[in-house]
This record gives sequence, structure tokens and C-alpha cells, in this order.
Amino acid sequence: MDRNGSLFPLLAGALAAATATAAHAAAPAHQLHRDHVLGTSLDLTAVGGDRDAAQAALAAAMAEIDRLEPLLSGHRTDSELSRLNAAKSAVVSPELYAVIEAAEDWRRRSGGAFDGRLGAAEALWRQAADQGVLPDRAVLTRAVWGARDAGIGLDPRTRRVERPDGAVFALDGLAKGYVIDAALAAARRAAPSLQGLMIDIGGDMAVWGEGPAGAWTVGAADPRRPQDNAAPGSVIKISGGGAATSGAGPRDLEIDGKRYGMRLSPRDGAPNGATASATVVAPCAMDADAMATALSVMDCDAGLALIEATPGAEATIFDARGRRRSSSGWILAQATTPPPVRPGAAVPTTAAWPAGFALTVDFELPRPNRTPIYSPYVSIWVTDATNRPIRQLLLQGDDYNYIDQNYLWWRRYGRGAPQMVDAMSRPTRPAGRYSALWDGRDQAGKLVGQGRYTIHIEVTREHGLHSYQAMPMELGRNPAEATAPAVEELAVSRARYGRRP
Repeated sequence: MDRNGSLFPLLAGALAAATATAAHAAAPAHQLHRDHVLGTSLDLTAVGGDRDAAQAALAAAMAEIDRLEPLLSGHRTDSELSRLNAAKSAVVSPELYAVIEAAEDWRRRSGGAFDGRLGAAEALWRQAADQGVLPDRAVLTRAVWGARDAGIGLDPRTRRVERPDGAVFALDGLAKGYVIDAALAAARRAAPSLQGLMIDIGGDMAVWGEGPAGAWTVGAADPRRPQDNAAPGSVIKISGGGAATSGAGPRDLEIDGKRYGMRLSPRDGAPNGATASATVVAPCAMDADAMATALSVMDCDAGLALIEATPGAEATIFDARGRRRSSSGWILAQATTPPPVRPGAAVPTTAAWPAGFALTVDFELPRPNRTPIYSPYVSIWVTDATNRPIRQLLLQGDDYNYIDQNYLWWRRYGRGAPQMVDAMSRPTRPAGRYSALWDGRDQAGKLVGQGRYTIHIEVTREHGLHSYQAMPMELGRNPAEATAPAVEELAVSRARYGRRP
């Protein structure tokens, strides 16, 4: 249930500034984060009301997700979907029937670009990744064409589904959106005093009502900059509905040193390589999810034609070379992307930061072996050889009221700058795994020089443990790497310096 998709940090890069000034005073917003939800993370933003209302909304959303996952998950062998795929005919729950019916409808509307019957082909690719050998092309083609020609029987009166052998349902391409829509509806029912809500699961999201400063600001991730603190490739403001992204990401399979996405062509089952990512906004998250999946395997012109023909839908697409094309409504409605920070002069007393170099920090928050699991607060920053703070890279947590528990960071930075977008739609990453990038600029946007720097990672969990890692590195003309050993709230962290990815 997690093909597509973000970390929703309190701070998406400390240099970020607000994209616009709201015409009215910003409503109070409460931001809550949970890791290990549907194999990724969940972020909820509640506007208006108090923190108790936000917590009630989160509890209701989590309960609905826990109810639906055993029905719709394609990754659980005990799910209702898995039992259907092991049978030829079954009467299914209203929820599973609705998702299958929607999948068949989007298969027709997209001309087969969205296909929820490719479970056999996906299984061949997962088996190939386990064995380290590419799947046999002829076997893969037969699996695809067997699903294509199969006759699916759907009886809306009894909810009976007839499934021929050739069709194995793989519904990840819209089931996650269905769950997000249902979770948002449950949260609204549980907290009627709220003025607005957003639920973001791994970069796919649904929003309702007012955002923190009016309309919701959603960023479409640039596939060339996949880090969690990267600026969006495009920004749009929406007043309701859903957003989803399908594209290359950390969940791609690796076979013999090469990465393959699970965005399979409905013609031959091969991974699509023409589109790097597609982000869609639509009246609901399920439709956005389905169209993002379809656009990721369609010709760009055909994909945009599908969007233009779908009421309430807009999209932006990055091709394999990083070029972006958007639907007409996206171009008209998108907010102005914050301008890039102007380069400053290099520090004159040291050699200049090498052109094209950057430092990437990868870290993981392991799932605690205790209950209840409280949200983590994460700070990442850089200091120079004199221990002077140079750059804040990432700040994540539920609420500013608790972020000062990261006391090492708090002493040096205190309050963060306002966030740039309310949420970022991006391909889903594994649960608890994050990445941040440093482009060699200080907090004022000026390039620093070569020299010795230290990358600091600090994590505090509510009613839990405090953990800290430091990675000193010599950043010069040559690539470099550093690691920090695992501590209570952090797995092994890695920093890589070299040509910008």
C-alpha cells in the first residue's frame, strides 16, 4: 500500500522563507508525526482547535488505517486481498470491492496505463531482486498478457469478485490513496472543532479546510534532489483534495548493481524509464494516486491529455532528463517557488568549496522496542573547526513546544525559520530512513571554504532517550566519507562528500 509518495519536517531547510504572507492571521496549527505507518511515515497537521483535538484526529486516523490495512495490503500474506488472490471467486468486504472497482475503472480511463492486475509481474521482479538475476523477458511478457486478457467479474449487488488465473491483483497504485481519504474522513469525524486537516503518508496526502496560512501549500519533489531537506521542484496551493507522486525512489529494486523501479509497463512488464516522477493533485487522494501511477508509465503528451480530461486534476511531470512539463491548471494555479539563495563570496582565507560538490547525510530512526511509541525530534547541523555553527540542515518533530529537548542543538540555534511548504509530495521512502543534503553554503547563503567540519545529529523521543552523533570530516578537493556508530535512537549514520548526486 505504499508504492508512491514525505517526511513532513517542521523545518524543510533552515534557509527556507515563507512563500507568501497570508491575508489573515495564521490559524494555530498542530503537527504530529508517526513513523512505521504502512511501511513509511505519517504526518498530520491540524489547523484550529487545540492539541487535544489534534491528538483525537490522529488517534482516529491511526485506528482507520489499522482497520483497513488487513483488508487492502498487498504485502501481508494474511490480508483479505492476499486471500482473494489465492481464490478464483470470493465475496469481499465493501472496502476491498470499492478499491478493485476503482482500479478497473482507472484501467479503462487510462487506456491500461494504470493496471491493478500486474501482481504476477511484480512478483517476478521481486523474485529477481532476491536472486540477483533479471526476470526472463518471455515469462514476464506472458504474465502481463495473461493479466491483460483476463475477464474480471464484479457483482456490485453481492460484492462477489471473479478472478481468473491470469489476473493477480496488485492495488498499491491506489489503495494507499483510498486509505488516506478514509483516514482523513475519520479524523474529521473525531475532531469536528478543527478548521483544517492534512494527512500525509509517505508523500501522498489528503487535505481539507484551511491550511496554516490559508490554502495548503504543496511542493512537488524534484527527482534530481531526493533529500528530505531539498527545496521543491514546483509548488502549488490547493484548498482541498489529494496529492500523490510516483517516481524513482529509495524503494526501487536493485539487481546486479542497477536500480529498477516498480512502475511497470502494461505492455511488457518492464520498468518505465521515460518519466522520473509525476505529481498529481485531484479531488481525492485515491484518484491522485491512480493518475500519478498511470502518468509514470505514459508518454508525457498522453499523460497530460488524461489530466486535462479529468475534472479537478492537475499534474507536473519530470522526464528522465529532469525537464518539467505541467498541465494548464498547474501552470495557472501554482504558487511562486521561493527563489534560490543567492551565492555569496567564498571564505577568503581558505580554498573555495569545490564546484559541484555536496555532502549527503543518511540516517535512520529504528523502531523502538517499547510501547507506546512517541514521536522523535531530530536536529541536524554543521559546525566548523572552531565549533561555530555554520548551517542548520534539518529540523523534524511534532511540535515546537518540545523541540528544545534536543538541548545541544537548542543552545546553538534556538528557534528555526518558518517552513517553506505545508507538505512535500514525493516517492515513498522506507520507514524511519531520511536523507539531508548540504550544498556548502552557510546560513546566510554564502559558500564556505574547504576545511574541517563536523556534522551533528541529535534525536530526542518524548518520554524516551536522548541520542547524539558527531561525524568530523575533512572537506577538500577529494571525496570523503564518514560514519557514526549506532546509539539508542539512531542507527548507523553516514555522510558522503563528493560530486553532487
